[in-house]
Amino acid sequence: MNVQIKLAEDRVAQLRGFAKQEGVSMNAAVGKLFRALYAHTDVTHNIPSVQVSALSDGLAIRFPNSPITGFSFDSAAKIAQTIREYLTGKHAGEKLVHLTDPNSHTGSFAIWRKGNAIKVAIPANAPEKNFTTDLAEDFAEILEAGVAKVEA
Repeated sequence: MNVQIKLAEDRVAQLRGFAKQEGVSMNAAVGKLFRALYAHTDVTHNIPSVQVSALSDGLAIRFPNSPITGFSFDSAAKIAQTIREYLTGKHAGEKLVHLTDPNSHTGSFAIWRKGNAIKVAIPANAPEKNFTTDLAEDFAEILEAGVAKVEA
């Protein structure tokens, strides 16, 4: 769902100029501004429709209309790595399904690219979450940060 917001004309011009300078869409320009905000402030890096919580042995992830699914730290890192591979063009035309337990879809995920979107289903048989490429990068960063907290 796309939402419209109203900005002062000068703010729109600033945003367009920034997007043009960076060679990205307006959506990606806003994402870059948020990433700068997260890097230089105490504002929590999150995606409001996605829940990522730390467990003693991994991360729990929940997308809208999907159950909470637990992953080991290694599996959570694998999700982030696979998203990054799709962002760099690897796996073009492929839908990758990963089962952390071959006998269950509980700890599974699926990732594929469709147009400019990265689609992720957690667990693999659940409805997918569509991410713009910049939000997919944010999701990978959130997972990596969750894994890094434990490794530190």
